[in-house]
Amino acid sequence: MTMPEALPLPPVTDDMETALADLRRAGVCVLRDVLSESAVATLRDKLVRQARAEQALGELAPKGMVGNKQFVPNMVNKGSEFLALVERSETEALAGSLLGRHFLLSSINGHVFWDTTSQPQTLHRDQGQVPAAIQLPLVCNLLWALDDFTPAAGSTRVVAGSHRWAPEHQITPPDAGMAQPVSVPAGGLLALDGRTWHGAGINANGSMRRSIATFFCAPWVRPQENAGVSCFQEVLEEASPTLRARLGMRTYGTMGTIGGTRSQVPGATLSSDPFEFPEFIIGEAGSLHPLPRVSRRQKN
Repeated sequence: MTMPEALPLPPVTDDMETALADLRRAGVCVLRDVLSESAVATLRDKLVRQARAEQALGELAPKGMVGNKQFVPNMVNKGSEFLALVERSETEALAGSLLGRHFLLSSINGHVFWDTTSQPQTLHRDQGQVPAAIQLPLVCNLLWALDDFTPAAGSTRVVAGSHRWAPEHQITPPDAGMAQPVSVPAGGLLALDGRTWHGAGINANGSMRRSIATFFCAPWVRPQENAGVSCFQEVLEEASPTLRARLGMRTYGTMGTIGGTRSQVPGATLSSDPFEFPEFIIGEAGSLHPLPRVSRRQKN
């Protein structure tokens, strides 16, 4: 089969309508000056301190996440500054345009290049777990740049337009030479349709590059992070109705219910409604079993 061609990368813009058009056409867009200098400084500091603290966990640190390129997972519990990205107008516009208004937060992760790296990330589609024959965007990634994304610093390489390739070209990664490095100024935002082939580049100059990835999915797709298990109860109690919905604390028709005391019976309604965790799970013969929730107050 003859491989389809990649499109040129769209230029950086500060206009949302242009960005949305780029995202539809090329599967990628870049917005500049989204975060203020003070917001960038705060997020940088919080991310670095969190990354260092997780390094200090030693053998208890998330496996494979410590090195010159560090991944900091499950940031819903690690600062309100990170959660605020979920409710920004840019998030609503970009993720909503691809996934509809009921989209869910799939995960928030931090990324830190501490020094040089020698291998690029394998080209992949964030929607790779979905059969390629499904020609719909079911996930999208918003990368918030806290330092300049440059080719020398290992910026993300993207095969623009690959989200519209035929299914047979969305199974095996294309030649890495088709991917073009995206430049994103600090404070900017890189958005990717989940079907677009991409991967991080090599950090050749050793400069620190920090970013936050907010990953979103359609309301009936299984999220990366299981917020129902790992999200602090206090985070949910402090969250706005919108953030609670993004964290999955809202049913989607008959999906996402929890069977317990005073809970909604699955199938009894087709509406999408907020829910609270039940106090008890109901067992055999009507026995009641407390539903534990993870809390900030619980520490080892």
